[in-house]
Amino acid sequence: MFAQNRLKVLGNLRAAGVSSGAIYAKGHGVGCRKWTDTEHPFRQESFFFYLTGVDEPDFHIVINVTTGAAHLIAPRRDDDHALWCGPSPTAAQLQSAHGTTSVRYDDELAMVLAECAGGDAVVHVLPGAGVSFEGFSVVEDKLGTAIVEARVIKTPDEIEVMRKAGKISGEAHVALMKATAGGARSEGELDAVFKYECAKRGAPMLAYTPIIAGGLRGATLHYVKNNLPFSSPTAESPCPIVLVDAACEVQCYASDITRCFPVSGKFEGDAKVIYEIVLEMQKRVLAAMKPGVQWENMHRLAAEVALDGLLKAGILQGDRSELLANHIPALFFPHGLGHLLGIDVHDCGGYPKGVERIQEPGIRYLRMRRELKPGMVVTVEPGIYFVNPILDKAIADPAVSRFLNLPVLARFRKNVGGVRIEDDVAITDTGIDNLTGWVPKEVADVEAVMASH
Repeated sequence: MFAQNRLKVLGNLRAAGVSSGAIYAKGHGVGCRKWTDTEHPFRQESFFFYLTGVDEPDFHIVINVTTGAAHLIAPRRDDDHALWCGPSPTAAQLQSAHGTTSVRYDDELAMVLAECAGGDAVVHVLPGAGVSFEGFSVVEDKLGTAIVEARVIKTPDEIEVMRKAGKISGEAHVALMKATAGGARSEGELDAVFKYECAKRGAPMLAYTPIIAGGLRGATLHYVKNNLPFSSPTAESPCPIVLVDAACEVQCYASDITRCFPVSGKFEGDAKVIYEIVLEMQKRVLAAMKPGVQWENMHRLAAEVALDGLLKAGILQGDRSELLANHIPALFFPHGLGHLLGIDVHDCGGYPKGVERIQEPGIRYLRMRRELKPGMVVTVEPGIYFVNPILDKAIADPAVSRFLNLPVLARFRKNVGGVRIEDDVAITDTGIDNLTGWVPKEVADVEAVMASH
């Protein structure tokens, strides 16, 4: 898989007119908390991992642009390192595991650079790498684009790794639904269960900090405290919702799933109304996705479906075209529809050079403006939220508040924080492959899972 990644990067460099010199990249080292020797959990730098598949600290790679020969540069460890950290793999073991032309050691780095850079003595590095090599010209303006464009389009092998990550994460989401039905009553409990379920399936590294938001806290998009109890159902608010946005990574490749479910095990009232609007937003987008579609148009489609649902629910009022022209859906759908997914959860390449963000409410936060192409993997994560600062400002503005049915809106604000539904979707030659679509999200399916605990 990683040899194929390197070939893609080399192809992009050559297409940009680079036919000689060397590529140099360095992996992460081990970091510590400030002023202590307590180590942070190690996670490899993503560009380096893409080129090598090495998930250990202190490695480098040098690639000959002309020949494609790839030389993995390993740290030469001493006996003290073996004492504290265990024995290091041999050069032969590393070469077999990572498929490079050779494995050399870090005290040979200058020699390897000279061998690969050739007479031009040019070394291509990532922008901002902050490296210099005596006797070599370091170039920062070519390699970044070549790797980013390679990472945008996944190989079949990469997609299968991401499918595995989605499978593990999805099973953990199901476990949370069952745990809640079985009596779990706090965000902290579900946070612990999610991490356990991923770890026991061989994926202890999460792709991002979990978001486990009970009740009205679901209105905070990146709520990560995960430390409060769930509200119990009441006559006034019969259906508190738990929003869970959490996922693991496998071989550094991320998944990214969001599901919402009722504490009581049954969707009711205003929460069910909003949930079904969001579910329809996602269904309509998934049905429209295929190669050649502009991602920003998918966002606009989701916003229109949200508008229709909010009008039907009685939260909004007025002429549909006027509501759209005034960006009223963005009051409730204030973020982008989704993003590229890969070795990073918000993967690189969302905005190619020369492409700017659309400066309109809601869509300005869209993390990608590209035409969908086979091999891309994107998240589809529409949502509707009742965010007090946004809505208070709208209510205070007569030009906006005329579109709001204030008594109905006030009722929904008491009962619903936010609902988001998110899946990981690969673009195929003819349509899509929803890698996580099997994770329960239909109302009946979620309720059935919770009833089966």
